[in-house]
Amino acid sequence: MKYLLIIPAIFFLLAVTACNSGNGNNVVDADSTSVPLLSPEEQRMNDSLDSIAALPPSVLRNDVTTPEQADSFMRQSGYWAEYSSGVIDTIAKQNIDYANRLLHNQEPYFLVADKQHMMVVLYNKFGQPHRAYKMACSAQFGTKHARRDNRTPEGFFSAEGIYDSTEWLFTDDDGNTSEKRGQFGPRFIRIKGAPMIGIHGTCAPWSRGRRASHGCMRIHNAHILELVTFATKGMPIIISPSDRDQRVNRQEGYTRITQLRLPKVDESPIDEDFPGLKDYEEREKLIKHRKDSIDAVLRMREELSRDTLATLQAEEKTDTMPEAGNESVEQYYD
Repeated sequence: MKYLLIIPAIFFLLAVTACNSGNGNNVVDADSTSVPLLSPEEQRMNDSLDSIAALPPSVLRNDVTTPEQADSFMRQSGYWAEYSSGVIDTIAKQNIDYANRLLHNQEPYFLVADKQHMMVVLYNKFGQPHRAYKMACSAQFGTKHARRDNRTPEGFFSAEGIYDSTEWLFTDDDGNTSEKRGQFGPRFIRIKGAPMIGIHGTCAPWSRGRRASHGCMRIHNAHILELVTFATKGMPIIISPSDRDQRVNRQEGYTRITQLRLPKVDESPIDEDFPGLKDYEEREKLIKHRKDSIDAVLRMREELSRDTLATLQAEEKTDTMPEAGNESVEQYYD
């Protein structure tokens, strides 16, 4: 009988001990410095960041609205080593909307056309610089906002498509087409949201680094052939104004355009033997030679026609003129 009373008592004591132990784990000491208490607002933000950080960067679904949120996501994403050596954190401090879009980016790369440094820089999706190309952009300063203003647009865009521009001829806003070939080089990356504007090669590589175009961004033909091996449809493209562009923008009331201040990246070497470049150049030379030959033949024909016409006119005049001493001579010269 004695043992029957002892056994239930032991189970009771064990149950009480377990309950006290479990409750003790849920109590936070208000004086503890290792686990600070969070306000309800801070707790909600913390929970939001945790839900974002649980996703890999390629499937980020929650928007980041502050630089702190962007930084927290990148740190907890599992890719901090890559993000920490990139520029997205720097971009977040200057334009959180740009950074938010880049963190949502599904493409492997994005581009920044920096009008301050006159460079088109290719970054991987973590913001690490991969390649850089010296560019020429519009001769006019300020962002594009009307036809015929010959300006390079500024802001956040994307690649609409990638095209073979070998056969293209330049046509201005008035529909006038130039006969000069090769102005777009071998490839053209069209920018969505900026009609008729793109990144392309050039027949004037010496213009790179200058304000020289009608609005597009020109890079070396070897570089555009290389760039299109990385570019994809939908790839983000940011066009950042220079100091002088921003002064014009402010004077014209465009005050919400962001000028990114990013580290300068040195130009990538130009590979004159890049696949496809020699073939393109030889083809252009052949077409130019044929055109020059055709022009020479046409000039010769025109000169022969003029000479033939002059000869015929001279013969006709000779046949019409009366012989000297003829009575009709005096009448003829009247």
